[in-house]
Amino acid sequence: MKRRTVLRTGAGLVATVLGGCLGAPPRATGPRHAPDAPADQPRQTPARPDLTIGTFDFEATDDDALRVFGTVENRSGAQRTATVVVTVRVAGDDFERETSVTVAADGTAEWAVTFDVAYDEFTSNGDLNVTLA
Repeated sequence: MKRRTVLRTGAGLVATVLGGCLGAPPRATGPRHAPDAPADQPRQTPARPDLTIGTFDFEATDDDALRVFGTVENRSGAQRTATVVVTVRVAGDDFERETSVTVAADGTAEWAVTFDVAYDEFTSNGDLNVTLA
């Protein structure tokens, strides 16, 4: 007899707990379609540059100088040439190196520059910036 009472009470408790969870599914809020652009100001998607810095990193050379290296990606269907500008700041002094790289259509090219800056000095108090000119 007690077993039936426990089962009825358990079933009622489960139904009560899950009652709120099993209600209506969530509905979307907000407008169903994006608003139209104003007639005098059409939307414009910003142009993506053909050339971009893919990756870059730094390491110590055999003589403990700073070496910065990376890749340039070409998103266009034509061969492009880029100038990679690498700026290093250590203890308030700026050092800059440039290198030119030619990248095949829809391809990637590697680049590297070395600075007359001690690797340990850079890692303890340095800043690095890589851009395309």
